[in-house]
Amino acid sequence: MENTIVKATITDIVDFGAFCTVEINDEQYKGLIHISEIADQFVRDAKEFVTSGEEVDAMILEINHDKKQVKLSIKRAK
Repeated sequence: MENTIVKATITDIVDFGAFCTVEINDEQYKGLIHISEIADQFVRDAKEFVTSGEEVDAMILEINHDKKQVKLSIKRAK
C-alpha cells in the first residue's frame, strides 16, 4: 500500500501538519500529513495550504494496519 495515491479528508490542522481520514480496503484510517509533506515550498502555516473538510490527493508513506494509522504526503502525490 505504500506509495499508493489515495483521497484524504482533512479533519484538523495543527502546528506540525494536518490530520485526516482515509479509506483503505473499506476501512477508516486516521492519517497525518506532516507540515514538511504538504508542499514543495516552505510551509510556515498549514492553514495556508489546506482547510478542514477539504479532500486532497495524498501518497501513503507508511501504514500501520494494527493501529489503523497512516503517514501521508500531499507533495509526493503531485
